[in-house]
Amino acid sequence: MKVGDVLTAEKSSVLKALDALRRDWRIIGPTRGVDGEVVFAEIASSQDLFFDYVNELDPIKRFFAPQTEPLFRFRLEGVPELQPPEPPPKQILFGVRSCDVKALEHWDKFYGGRFVDELYFARRERTVVVSLACNKPLPTCFCICTDTGPYLKSGFDVQLTDLGDRYLVEVGTEKGLAVLAQGGLEATEATEADLKQRAERMRQCDAQFVTTAYMAKGIIQLTQGRVKPELWEEMGRECFSCGACTHLCPMCTCFDVQDFMEDTTCGVRERCWDSCQYSGYTRETSGHNPRAATSRRVERRFFHKLSFQYMQQDGHHGCVGCGRCIISCQAMGLLDLPAVLKRLRREGQPVEPARTLPQD
Repeated sequence: MKVGDVLTAEKSSVLKALDALRRDWRIIGPTRGVDGEVVFAEIASSQDLFFDYVNELDPIKRFFAPQTEPLFRFRLEGVPELQPPEPPPKQILFGVRSCDVKALEHWDKFYGGRFVDELYFARRERTVVVSLACNKPLPTCFCICTDTGPYLKSGFDVQLTDLGDRYLVEVGTEKGLAVLAQGGLEATEATEADLKQRAERMRQCDAQFVTTAYMAKGIIQLTQGRVKPELWEEMGRECFSCGACTHLCPMCTCFDVQDFMEDTTCGVRERCWDSCQYSGYTRETSGHNPRAATSRRVERRFFHKLSFQYMQQDGHHGCVGCGRCIISCQAMGLLDLPAVLKRLRREGQPVEPARTLPQD
């Protein structure tokens, strides 16, 4: 077995390997929550895994940068001291969907730019991502418009494709190769029939997407400044500034840093998620806020998501088409990414009625 191999393995063999790996690894995968929803959580056995899902509402970015995390503790008495957090445990994220895996590439670049974030990369380097390609998208999914799914060509350590009674297993990295060997996965080289079956499942999956996103038109409109201010003001009146779109977006990286004193001599510096949609996000120490108006924050959010300037900087646009903004936006049907793209494309035409979410 080597990196780049394409294999097939019985599902029971994959689960057996996971149980074997639990001796040394924290295994996180899709489980059934208290209300029946899918929740990615640590499992005690492969029997805890729940496979009837498309994606979790809460993206996996929390396993690399938790909503609140201590960066270090400090002591000011005498010679100042800094105490870094304990090294993170080794973990395997099993069953991650393609859109979330592609979002990790953005996070790697964000935290590995001019300043490398050691805490993020400590978790990243001790994590193995086993993705599970989608065979059935939700009605809200549009990764096919952002080129981030439903199947991946790169970015995974191991990619699985459900072929019914077995998985197609693609080995993406040395980390993935190592855990497959450690888990004792019993696999054989994929045959032409296996690859044809995967190709047919891809074709069937592509045909099931119903949500469209006019990415190219939106990029042109925003980059060339063609959007009238009146449209942003209209969207600003519709936005509740709740931040759900940013907190549930697997691409969004905004955070804040605060110091908390435990007494006069010691404390802790914490990092927590923030949102560019909150009114205080850009407030300066002088009290001036360049984006006090909701419309300016909405405009800025979609400029970051879609403008060509950011595509040049990041190498991709700021959306993976997971559809979480469609599910979570309080202004249902008006301010999720596909809806805004439609409004940019049809600027000057009446706003369509808010959509009703599909029940499936």
